[in-house]
Amino acid sequence: MFRRRSTDREGAPDVLAAMERLVRYQRPADRSAEVLRNLAAQLPHDTRGYVVSGDDESGFRFEAQVGYHDALLELRPANGPWRSPGPRLVPNLVAELFTSNEPGVRTDLSNLGMREATSALVAPVAGRFEAYGALVLQRHGGPGFSEEDLRVAQRWANVLGEVQSHAVELRLAKLSLVEFTRAFVEAFEAVEFSQLGHGERVTAYALALGRALELSRPQLADLYFAAMLHDIGKLGNGLDQKIEDLEHPLRGANMVSGSELLLRAAEGIRHHHEAWDGSGFPDGLRKEAIPLLARIVAVADTFDLLSSERGQALPLREVEKALEAKSGVTLDPAMVALFVNILRQGKSTQELSHLRESDLPF
Repeated sequence: MFRRRSTDREGAPDVLAAMERLVRYQRPADRSAEVLRNLAAQLPHDTRGYVVSGDDESGFRFEAQVGYHDALLELRPANGPWRSPGPRLVPNLVAELFTSNEPGVRTDLSNLGMREATSALVAPVAGRFEAYGALVLQRHGGPGFSEEDLRVAQRWANVLGEVQSHAVELRLAKLSLVEFTRAFVEAFEAVEFSQLGHGERVTAYALALGRALELSRPQLADLYFAAMLHDIGKLGNGLDQKIEDLEHPLRGANMVSGSELLLRAAEGIRHHHEAWDGSGFPDGLRKEAIPLLARIVAVADTFDLLSSERGQALPLREVEKALEAKSGVTLDPAMVALFVNILRQGKSTQELSHLRESDLPF
């Protein structure tokens, strides 16, 4: 038998702070859990709940819960009050949640304490374009849910639906931007044969470093764009490798900074030629004053220059020596040490340079 969790309500929730967290969360389940926590704190008595997503074709799943046990998230019930999301007060929870499911599921739900619920309500979670799921609250003891309780729950469900919808739209926008970026960089590099594949290789190396640093998914997404577009400012000089274009980092950052999705990437682009000892450009930043994304891109860019036909095409051992010589001078020593460790894990340069779909943080 799983132990039930009591709900701690020491005061009214800070709604503005909750909204801030809701927008900041990256995983849909975290956003759902935040809404459930606030409802449990806002409504009186022992209020617990869960958010269900899915459909008949893909199956229903518990996405988040509050007041029960996380074992609930492993269950896949075929039926429940979410099938008729209302908004409505549930007249007979036992009939909708227990009688209509298989015996094994009924036992699991009972072990989680759900048979002890005395009142329930359900509110649809939907965005502007499609339904997302349903929010179900269950009260253990005390008076049944009221119409006012239902209105409060529906307001939060509406907010959750809009945030989830916005997150989906943002992800689709990023995926579209990814495809455009790759196509643009390929066309851009095709002007100069030796440049072909440089952006993708640097991106693959940079993401390998980012994963080793355990960067978050949003940070990896920013790193992807910073690496893929790091030389975009060279459009002004026709990619002539004989010309050292000191303006291209600043020009490239200005080109992408108009996009809200690329603001952090723009920092990486602007500063990828800064040097650890302060001798770089455009701003002469030193050490940790150089943004992390820029320090990562600098190591990846230098490695490609040393190892590929675009640059010196050195043997791997010579590349390592050259990187270590630049460590603490132009490159962040911690990034160099980490990247050399990645190189020594057995993958060839060709394997490391291949940007697979599974590597993309989108």
